[in-house]
Amino acid sequence: MEDTRIKIKLTIAQRVVELTIEKEWEVYYRKAEKIINDSFFDFAKKWSFTDHQDILTKILINFVVEGVETEERLNAYEENLIPKMRDLKQLADQIIID
Repeated sequence: MEDTRIKIKLTIAQRVVELTIEKEWEVYYRKAEKIINDSFFDFAKKWSFTDHQDILTKILINFVVEGVETEERLNAYEENLIPKMRDLKQLADQIIID
């Protein structure tokens, strides 16, 4: 049986992190590594800090806030979409019946 998990190493803010992940997710982990490191350097240029943890904390807060905002926007979109889909289904049903 083929193992679907692999071990990878990511370097985040000059710290190596070893993870065991699903093979198919590696591309996402690599993208996350790049996004975090790019954000790290952007934040480091803008704010004074005493250690890397300060910057990583700000990055984490920023990502979570963006995630919450995106989730709320998608939920609002879905709430508006569901009634419209019901209306479309009713119209389609009427067309099929007529």
